Order: sequence, then C-alpha cells, then structure tokens
Amino acid sequence: VLAALILVHELGHFWAAKAVDIEVSRFSIGFGPKLWGFTRGETEYVLSAVPLGGYVKMEGMVGEEVVEPLEGKSSVPRPPSPRDFDQKPLWARFIVIIAGVVMNFAFAVVAFSIVAGSTGIDVPVVEGVTSGMPAAEAGLQAGDVIVEVAGHEARDFSDVTRNLQGRAGEPLDVVVERNNERLTFILTPAAVKQFDSLSGDSVVVGQIGVAFSAAVSGHRNLGFVAAVGEGFRQTGYWAAEIGRFLGRIFSGRNSASELGGPIAIGQLSGQFARAGLIPFLAFMGIISVNLAVLNLLPIPVLDGGHLVFLTVEGLRGRAVSVENRIRLTQVGMLLVLGLMVVAFANDIMRLVN
Repeated sequence: VLAALILVHELGHFWAAKAVDIEVSRFSIGFGPKLWGFTRGETEYVLSAVPLGGYVKMEGMVGEEVVEPLEGKSSVPRPPSPRDFDQKPLWARFIVIIAGVVMNFAFAVVAFSIVAGSTGIDVPVVEGVTSGMPAAEAGLQAGDVIVEVAGHEARDFSDVTRNLQGRAGEPLDVVVERNNERLTFILTPAAVKQFDSLSGDSVVVGQIGVAFSAAVSGHRNLGFVAAVGEGFRQTGYWAAEIGRFLGRIFSGRNSASELGGPIAIGQLSGQFARAGLIPFLAFMGIISVNLAVLNLLPIPVLDGGHLVFLTVEGLRGRAVSVENRIRLTQVGMLLVLGLMVVAFANDIMRLVN
C-alpha cells in the first residue's frame, strides 16, 4: 500500500516536471542502494533497497546534496542548464512541488468515490438508547434520525461516531428529525475507554449511548455526482482530522507513541485486504490523505518546506540563499529521520506487547 501511494505521489512530481521541461535524472521508489532499474531517455527508473519513501531527482534543485547519501550514489558535478529546477519561473516550480500532494488527494477522492458509489450510505436512524447515558437523559428516542452533530452534517453512522469521539466532556448540539420535525438537544458525551487497534492502547472517546442498525436505517444509493461529492467530502474530512491529530502531537496534547509507521500500515493493510476490496480502497484513501498532509508540513526536505522557500521568494522577490536552504534542509532531514525512528519504535513496541 505504502509503495503504491508513494508511486502515485512521485508520479505527480515527475509528470509536472516533464510538463514544464525540467530535467529528471532519476525516479526512485525507496532510498539507498539500487536493487533494480532501467534507463529510458534521460531518466533512470529505480527500485531501491529501503522502501521508506521515494524521490524524483530534478537537476538544479538545491537541497539534493543533503539526500544524496540516501540515494546510494554521489553527485556528479555538471554545468548549469536552462532545464534546471532553479532556472524555471516561480509558478513552474510551485506546480512541480505541489503536484505530488495533489496526486495523493486526487487518488483519495477517486477511492472514496468508488466506495461511496458501491456501498451507498446508511441514514443514521437510532435503533435504541442506553439508559443512564447522555442520549437517554437528553431525550433522544428510538426512531430519531440524527442529522447534525456539533454543527457537522451527519449523513451516515460514521459521521455521528467521528464527530463524537474527540469531544468527551464537551457540551454539544445534536439535531434529530422526529415526525418530520427537527429537534435540537444539548448533551455532553461521556468519556468511555475503548481499545485502539492501531496504538494497542486504551483510548478515551466520547459516546452518547445510541445504537444504530442497518436493518432499521434507510439505505440510500448514490449516483455518480453524489458519489464524487462524497469522495471530496471524505477526503476533506480525513485531511482535517489528520491535521488536527498532528497538531495535537506537536503541541504535546497527544503522545508521540500514537504515531504509526510502515509496520503498522502493513498490518492494517492485511486486515483491510481480508475484509474485501471496498474496505481496502477506503483504507488506501485514508493513507493517501495521510501522505498528502504529512508532505505539506513546513519542514525542509518535505514538499511543505519547499513551498515555504518558494513563498518567501515570491514575497521578497529573491530566493532564499543556497547556504540557508542547504542548512535548513539538513535540519529538516534530521527531524524527519527522528520521526521515522519514533514511528518504527512504536511499531516494534506494539508487536512486542
């Protein structure tokens, strides 16, 4: 899964670079020594030993010096060329950098659209309420249709669950339809411990004590336009959720032990693959959004860091100096490697435990 989605990401950079006539000397899936490859035209296509990412090597791109050791080879000095990355106009470089993220988001939209078109949605009709829980105390009843939670539209079961999970102890509005009338209830989700299969730990989530059942819910099939709309909606939802999660990690509100790496992704890939094609596609969509959001982090070495350099250049009319870009890229590389080590350690600890 990870290798396939990295391929999607790097193809975005590659196609964009070719479109604006930037020389691409290498297209690699993975880092380190070359395991297999071939050359076509000016580009060497490579499968490398360490499957923890990938890269498109564009000539004249400052910062490549830092990642040369990861490519398993040394740079060969060459004279500047009009086809070098840094010789292209700002708009062309911006398109090339953002293209990888755009491809990951586009893949997610397609994946979620196929899922929505294949499965439709189950309208969240309440089958029952648990005595003593917030829903029962607020007055929700079996047969109520939940249409909104905390200001967010609830189109299906998962919308209700997702909009409650992170809001334990936080008063919120729940809007339901009952006998063709909309009613608003103010309730506070209870804090409930739940096992998280990814982290292997017990986590606290918000619940209100309602049960749903496909048997009593109205199933709605989606046409092409509605399915594509749902694909965009799911992509936006997951991008926001992942962004909030990373914000909590970097602010210290969540523990770095919650980060997962390639081992965790591999385990989950197997679980979703066994569940069937549609669940597997949904999982791939989520991981693709993960890659897009992570690459947008403003860390030199990542796409987000390059976008910061380009933005600064656009605002002040001149590029960040080569020395500063290289220095910041070195810091960014250390930070990214540190995050990778933490993610791997978390994966191993979950296996041990």
